[in-house]
Parts: sequence; structure tokens; C-alpha cells
Amino acid sequence: YDHIVPAVGIRYQNEDQYDPHDKIIYHDLYEDRRFEKNLNEEEFGATRETINDGVDDDEEEESDDEDDDGCLPLFVDYGIAITGIVDEDSVTLPVHLCVSEWDEPNPIFREDPIEMLGTVTVNNLTIGCFYALLRYSSYESVPTGGDANAFLQSDFDQKHEFMAVNTDYVYEDPKAIVSTGSVYYRCVLISE
Repeated sequence: YDHIVPAVGIRYQNEDQYDPHDKIIYHDLYEDRRFEKNLNEEEFGATRETINDGVDDDEEEESDDEDDDGCLPLFVDYGIAITGIVDEDSVTLPVHLCVSEWDEPNPIFREDPIEMLGTVTVNNLTIGCFYALLRYSSYESVPTGGDANAFLQSDFDQKHEFMAVNTDYVYEDPKAIVSTGSVYYRCVLISE
């Protein structure tokens, strides 16, 4: 019941308003598997009393693990917020990061961090236009507003320029991502 799971995506019915059929996509950090659930109280919410639905431990092992794939506490607030990126002027393009490992060492047990490779996918490109994929090592360096030039003049760590030959672009980042660190990617159009 009290376990941190990374939410890796949301599928909206409508991006501008909540729908009980919006899906949250997450991992449980125990196995190499993605979970999807409707983001509503009936299907994704639980309390300590309802978490096992009255099933004892012996029955739980034999039952289908459909109910054992996580929930969100209904009456406990751990500061959950899913807001996405801040881009006040809507100049960045959708960017998705996939890393080479599904699990990582636990620093609580003094396990050494590992290096992961990142594959970045950029969507909604215009064929023939030039873009810059920017990598940041701190969220404090990522602009939250301004035009594309504000991003291009920001304190990014790396810049990868490319011309779109398709509406999607996949980039294998040669610089590893340390499991105890974080990276942030933004993609902007390079104006002529």
C-alpha cells in the first residue's frame, strides 16, 4: 500500500478536462511490466481496508494478480501531482524518453548507481524543418516560457540538431543517464 511507483504516462480522452476513463501508465519497480488503469476512484483508489478486498494472503497468492498491480491511496496525501511540463508559450514539441533499464539500484541499500542509455522520441515535427533537441541536467535550467530562442540561449548541457524527414524523430543519446540523477529534454524549432 505504501510503495513508490513511477507514473510514466497518461492517455487522455480530452487533454483539457478530467475523464474517469483517462488511463495512467506506470511501473511497480518489482518486474519488467507496464500497468495501465483507469484513473478513477473505483478502479484505481483504495484504502487500507479495501486494498486486499478481504482476500487473505494464501488466497492472494493463488488469485489472478490483476488486483495486485497498484492503487492510489484515497485518504492519504503524499503530494501527488501530475501536471506535465511548463511551457507557457507552447513552443516545445512532445518528447518521450525511454531508458535501457526497467529497474535500478536502491540507494537506501547503498547499491552503486548504474548508467542507463536513453532513447528520445520527438513527435509532431514538420518535415523539412530543422530542430534542436536540448538536454538539461537540472530542472532549474529549463525555461518555462519564451520563444524558441529563449530555449536555445538557455543553460542546457547538450544540443542535438536535426532536420525532420518524418513527423517523428528517434535519437539514441550517446551520453548515459546515471540512475541517481535526472535529465530533462526539450525540442524546439530552429527558425531560419
